[in-house]
Amino acid sequence: MSFEIYPADFSTRYEIRHAISAIMTVHYNDIGKLVLVAPANDYNIRSLKVGHMLYDTDRQATFYIANSKVETDTNRITAFGYTTNWLLNKRCIAEPYTMTNIESGVYDVINANLRGMTRLETAEAEGLTEETNVILNGEQLLDAVMPYMEEAQLGHKMIWDADRLVHTFKVYKGKDLTEGIHAVVFSEEQGTAQDLVINDDDSTMKNVAYVTGILNDETEFVEMVGEATGDDRREIWLKTSVFQEHGEKTEDCKARAIAYATMELGKRIRRQSFTVSVDSSELGVMYDLGDVVACVSVRFGVSFNARITGIKYTLDNRNAKTEIILGEPILTALGEMKLNG
Repeated sequence: MSFEIYPADFSTRYEIRHAISAIMTVHYNDIGKLVLVAPANDYNIRSLKVGHMLYDTDRQATFYIANSKVETDTNRITAFGYTTNWLLNKRCIAEPYTMTNIESGVYDVINANLRGMTRLETAEAEGLTEETNVILNGEQLLDAVMPYMEEAQLGHKMIWDADRLVHTFKVYKGKDLTEGIHAVVFSEEQGTAQDLVINDDDSTMKNVAYVTGILNDETEFVEMVGEATGDDRREIWLKTSVFQEHGEKTEDCKARAIAYATMELGKRIRRQSFTVSVDSSELGVMYDLGDVVACVSVRFGVSFNARITGIKYTLDNRNAKTEIILGEPILTALGEMKLNG
């Protein structure tokens, strides 16, 4: 393993080659995490300071060190951090912005709210066509745009230029690798889906929302979103800041509240994820973060397509392990996903 570490002013560069262990996660459309344990010698204590940036040269992932802990009894230092997309949450959206095209809109709202943040730029728009219609205002910058990228199945990444010392924020869409000669299938029976973990959780699921808003005459309205009934119905009350704007039709105001409730219900779904250990040599060659792949396990009765939504790297002095996290099953020609109990 080899990690380059830069202080906040990028005045020098440190390098750690012999960490005790490291756990790193990166995501298609979320903030990843770092836990790095190293000997607590003077060099590492200088290197692993809060505010420094760590760059994994092998995996081209960058992390901001947010917490550093030294333990004298074990003579270890542990650095905790986040992928550098987290830096965007240093800013909030200070003025309302209406986003229609998601790719160019995300770039526009970021560039409008950097306010002196250095070493960060956005990529050139490539013409992604996914659209929405929403007014962004007042939220933390990255947190505000991620739900709309998730709804459109778009991801983002920070690309580090080690020569220019600049991050480039890029919106992108993974490839569909479920058909054709380049199809990727993870199969437990064929040994390409080792250590399969199936996680099925509906503890936070909601499927009906009551959403509030305020009309010009200060009357509060309540709209219902969702059609579930009986024992399957799980309700949530959403008190919003939706207020009828000057000249706005009543139905348009209520439509904004309904759109917000629909998005919130989209976050509160039955969480089903699937983790498999993979051959790291194929990652970045046969498939990459964000791509849609197939996964089959006859023993567990699982057959589905899913997007690679996360990658977890576990490293120590003895070995390195790479796991991919597959997101919500996509019901396609493979047939309806089955979880046989």
